Amino acid sequence: MINAAPVHQQKYCYLIELTGNSYTDLLVSLSAAERNLGDWEPVYSAKMPTWRLWSDANADMIRYTVSHVIARYALPQNDYWLIQYVGTDHTKPNMLHPQFHTR
Repeated sequence: MINAAPVHQQKYCYLIELTGNSYTDLLVSLSAAERNLGDWEPVYSAKMPTWRLWSDANADMIRYTVSHVIARYALPQNDYWLIQYVGTDHTKPNMLHPQFHTR
């Protein structure tokens, strides 16, 4: 029997794609509060450093968090793409504008 129940109970799934060329481990750079935003998963099949974050937080909070992690640890990234999905429906993603950062 196939279990069709969703794995994650959060309202949104965010795809966070960093544009740097080195695969920095974003997860070790997170504070406890940032880790508690939801379930963070590395996406190993992606060409660029990419993570999924399953969270109930809104897009502005996720943008704020990612930009501060990049700035705080001077991660080798110029900018990133943030793609927001609603719930478990990944067929129609809502892409947010890229946010640019300098170190």
